[in-house]
Amino acid sequence: MRNLLIWFCLVFSLFSFGQNKNFTVEDKLIFWKLVYEDSSSISNLKSNPRLEFVSDSTGRIKKTNFEDKKLDQLTAEFKIETKKGKYRVSVFNIKFFVQPAGIYGGGLLMQTISEFTIERALIKKDGQIRESSSKNNLTERLNPHLVELFTIKKVSKSDW
Repeated sequence: MRNLLIWFCLVFSLFSFGQNKNFTVEDKLIFWKLVYEDSSSISNLKSNPRLEFVSDSTGRIKKTNFEDKKLDQLTAEFKIETKKGKYRVSVFNIKFFVQPAGIYGGGLLMQTISEFTIERALIKKDGQIRESSSKNNLTERLNPHLVELFTIKKVSKSDW
């Protein structure tokens, strides 16, 4: 019986994973935060076509799915804070957009909701992030895209 219990716990832990550590809940809102160890100016991020800056340190992520077929299109807001030799990015207000599905019944055409927040998808009633299976972990799928999006690329100089 004891071996069966150990085996069950081992198998269960293989199939359910926690959320990515860069995603946190603050006041029932989900934030993605990461500190980059880079002394480059954050103004270099302004040339990124997926980012729309509102001020020097705040803005929006334009509608994208990062060309990942398993992700719905999304938008979000961001804030960048700087200290000597590093900068911290906070992404919040993440909204997903799905293709509206029409439901026809009894002569009426109804459309389903085509927009939802990450909080609606992931926060439980107790305010914690819902556990996901390894096959469909939204935070693990989003994390590498957000890391790449806010990484300052070294600009190669050309003669053009």
